[in-house]
Amino acid sequence: MRYFGITDKGISRAQNQDCFRIVQRDDSVLAVVADGIGGHQAGDVASRLACDTLVKCFRNNYNNNPDIWFVTSLDKVNRIVYELAGKEVKYKGMGTTMVAAVVSSKGQVNILNVGDSRAYILDKDNQLVQLTEDHSLINELIKKDGMTPEKAREVGAHVITRAIGIWPIIEGDIYTVDEQFSYLMLCSDGLHNYVPAEKIIEVLNDKEMTGREKCEKLVALANEAGGYDNITAVLVEK
Repeated sequence: MRYFGITDKGISRAQNQDCFRIVQRDDSVLAVVADGIGGHQAGDVASRLACDTLVKCFRNNYNNNPDIWFVTSLDKVNRIVYELAGKEVKYKGMGTTMVAAVVSSKGQVNILNVGDSRAYILDKDNQLVQLTEDHSLINELIKKDGMTPEKAREVGAHVITRAIGIWPIIEGDIYTVDEQFSYLMLCSDGLHNYVPAEKIIEVLNDKEMTGREKCEKLVALANEAGGYDNITAVLVEK
């Protein structure tokens, strides 16, 4: 198992509020991507604090029971970000998305998601499969109101319905993935909103590029599409 990650502020943003971490403990790997919200209210602080707190929980408390561990760890991550946001005026209103995956050496993947960062796999049929469901106004408008994706993006762009650090208690979605895959990809919306699936598949299948170069290419494609947001890509290669 090999893993790679890269983050970039994009072309249009003055600051990078994305963060990622990849760590290994025994025969398991934790990968996490967080996309801070709050603008001047220190979204970068929220994303970094969330990632570092989850990594600390993984190093100190991971017990090979990912579903239970994700629940307890998310509670701690959310509490720490929420409490800091309430202590200092400059951090008021800050929060972050988070998508995290624990991958075992046997290939099982367990995923936690809060917000609209995403997890995908490139499956055995060479299809890019989205594993997570966005907690976003766009998704709500499509699912509940039957709005077209194009119209929903006009109305609900950049509005998320769940985030770490905004409320004292938060619930995340937890997924277990047992199917075969060649790549697991975690990314922020600065990538998945601007790079189509067929382009991502093309990059992941390029045998001339290393895993690091594939991450760099995905970021470059998002920048070529305008670079309107911070961009983060993490790949776990089997």
